Amino acid sequence: MTGNDVLLSVQDLTKNYVSKKSFFGKPLSYVHAVDDVSLDIYRGETLGVVGESGCGKSTLGRSILRLIEPTSGKIIYNGTDLRTLDKEQMRQMRRKLQLIFQDPYASLNPRMTVLDLIKAPLDVFNIGTQEERVERVLEMMSLVGLTEEQMNRYPHEFSGGQRQRIVIARAIILGPEFVVCDEPVSALDVSVRAQVLNLLKELQEKRSLTYMFISHDLSVVKYISDRIAVMYLGRVAELATKDELYDSPLHPYTKALLAAIPIPEVGRKREGVQLEGDVPSPINPPSGCYFHTRCPYAKDICSKEKPELREVHPGHWCACHFA
Repeated sequence: MTGNDVLLSVQDLTKNYVSKKSFFGKPLSYVHAVDDVSLDIYRGETLGVVGESGCGKSTLGRSILRLIEPTSGKIIYNGTDLRTLDKEQMRQMRRKLQLIFQDPYASLNPRMTVLDLIKAPLDVFNIGTQEERVERVLEMMSLVGLTEEQMNRYPHEFSGGQRQRIVIARAIILGPEFVVCDEPVSALDVSVRAQVLNLLKELQEKRSLTYMFISHDLSVVKYISDRIAVMYLGRVAELATKDELYDSPLHPYTKALLAAIPIPEVGRKREGVQLEGDVPSPINPPSGCYFHTRCPYAKDICSKEKPELREVHPGHWCACHFA
């Protein structure tokens, strides 16, 4: 990770979905999927994003890439606000911004060969001659650990780990700078996960990539990330370097997530905050701090005032009144 060279800055990003309309089509209620998120991603780093299912991690990643159109806020990439770009400008920008999907089988067309799948981005942007494109595909396949003989096979002929390598090769063939990895190992066997994570790390070093790595698995995020943002109900609850976050978490929600990581010893449990109750509905989130309905330390102020995400220690941000 280099200095404090910000590659991408998200400012007050919000994404609401209309959940209910009146008879005349007027919106009556919204799902608050991403709620006023601000964070910086530094060039060359991996920013991990964690939280329970439905906390807005994937929506945040896709909103940053404008695969989902945000409701409000700014996405500043290399000094350009992506939200000011028209369709064609955004299409050209996609060469620098890519996404690795969660399920490799669902994101690969079963009727296309590996060659055609990985070559597709080059065809879309009309890069090079046909011979040059095939050469580039072979170079990518070698880079992600696939062989030339596999070039004319179809996705169903590969294992889950190999399919994810195809998806990764397709994502990086255009030479992007920023890649959103949306739970890229959650659909894989445990034995294969480490291989794919190591491949992502290797590619990051070789090709100077910057990652936003989305996952609900805290041990995976710790392995691959430089800094980690913890999300709860569409908001960032805590943001810190991985060592700082794991060694001295400040937010009660982060403490609860860490306490839930299983220890590979029979009968031994981690100490810490135990979560009770379900995540509130994003259609009707609680007032004040969204976490106060499940927090064992909640006081009156928590239900009345929204805590700001503030820098408690250098580089360690937390949205809690008592941090």
